Amino acid sequence: MAEVCGKWTKMVVYCLGISSYFCKLFMDTSSQIETLKRLVCEAAGCEAQSPADFYNLTAFIEGRTREIIGLSTVKRLWQYKGLATKPRQATLNVLAQSIGYSSFDDFCTHYGSCSPSSDIVLGQNLKATDLFPSEQVMLRWNPGREIIVEYLGNSTFRVIKSDKSKLSVDDTFQAAFFAIGHSSMLANVIHGDSSWPLYEIGQVSGLTFIRRLSRQGE
Repeated sequence: MAEVCGKWTKMVVYCLGISSYFCKLFMDTSSQIETLKRLVCEAAGCEAQSPADFYNLTAFIEGRTREIIGLSTVKRLWQYKGLATKPRQATLNVLAQSIGYSSFDDFCTHYGSCSPSSDIVLGQNLKATDLFPSEQVMLRWNPGREIIVEYLGNSTFRVIKSDKSKLSVDDTFQAAFFAIGHSSMLANVIHGDSSWPLYEIGQVSGLTFIRRLSRQGE
């Protein structure tokens, strides 16, 4: 009897786990996916309306993450010419990583209540597309790190001040988004004579401070 009960217990636990997995898999994340796609397009500087746009998108994603998503997969995800597919979690993870999140779940945690049409600048968040060239941004994270960066355009930044950070003055990097409480993945970092494909800041507890400063020279 004990053996039978044990088997039933394992089966119930297994079924609950499967149920939880599929519940998570099929829950309505369509608004977050649309928001993610829009932000990726903004960061890549394209509208996902032509074959050239999709080549640019795949190149942008690979350049930011060093992961390759097939051109046909990207077209289906953006429903180009009627193509459609339910995106895999791994694909959504790579898209989220291309704009600085660790995973799609991390992205959804931050954008759980956002709709695709919402304009997301809430004081504690900052998109590169909201900045003007030469505008400066101060970023802080624990333990005691601080940098001031100048926006160069096309999601590219140059470090103009660095305190207790591995980043140095005149380093450049690409980033699409900064958010309080979340780490940021910096892509294509040029650090002196070396380059880093990806560099994460705010690993301990995320960014603790974000402030837009005046444009250089103002």
